[in-house]
Amino acid sequence: MIGEPDQEDRLAYRMLGRFAEAEDAVREARRKIEKTGEPGWLSTVVARVSLTMLRVRSRSGFRMPDPVVSREPNHEPGLGVLTALDALTPDERVAYVLHDMFEEPFEQVAPLIGRTPLGALQVEARARKRVAGRPVSDVDLTGQRQVVDAFMAGEDVLDADVTLRSEEIWLRGAGMVAPKASVLQAAPCVEPAVVGGEAGLVSVVDGQPVALVAFTVRESRIAAIHAITDREHVRRLVAPVSTPPPR
Repeated sequence: MIGEPDQEDRLAYRMLGRFAEAEDAVREARRKIEKTGEPGWLSTVVARVSLTMLRVRSRSGFRMPDPVVSREPNHEPGLGVLTALDALTPDERVAYVLHDMFEEPFEQVAPLIGRTPLGALQVEARARKRVAGRPVSDVDLTGQRQVVDAFMAGEDVLDADVTLRSEEIWLRGAGMVAPKASVLQAAPCVEPAVVGGEAGLVSVVDGQPVALVAFTVRESRIAAIHAITDREHVRRLVAPVSTPPPR
């Protein structure tokens, strides 16, 4: 399993998509190792603990994940990736994260999810197919920002098949998304941000962040919008600005 320093922090975050849960997973994994005294990679135990947490969480409702928010470019998973991972089964997520994001062989993945290596490959293939269905930005951050600025200036840059996802709504199609998106365009104060590696905006009221939005840009059009509108959630992410897990 993964053995580089601090890899377990990055692993737990990608497994769980929420900072507090990722910290809990690493802490619990350390506790288990100290209690048993058994040698082994910390990341292996982190993966097992994360899988247990995912299975418990699967019985609860949808919540927006925690993207890394920064002023400068970051290369952390975007909200599109994190929400796609949240839609996977626990076994699918573990197999996908370990194999696709951390290049772990299926021989290492299989025992964690109770499968043979071939079975783990099949689980990962299902997950990869589901994750691949999401739109991905095809331009750099500067190009993304230009399209977002055009959108905020009122230009028609929404893709015909654009999606909008927040805590409470999931819409598809420019005709459905445009009326909701116009609320952001009319916001009195917005600040640029990088949200999980993508161009984003923070809506501010009376000096307090109240909404966080990330944009996925393809072929100079906005293909997806992800919004976090729960104010407490936004404040945890934006003030202070969240930083990526240690590398």
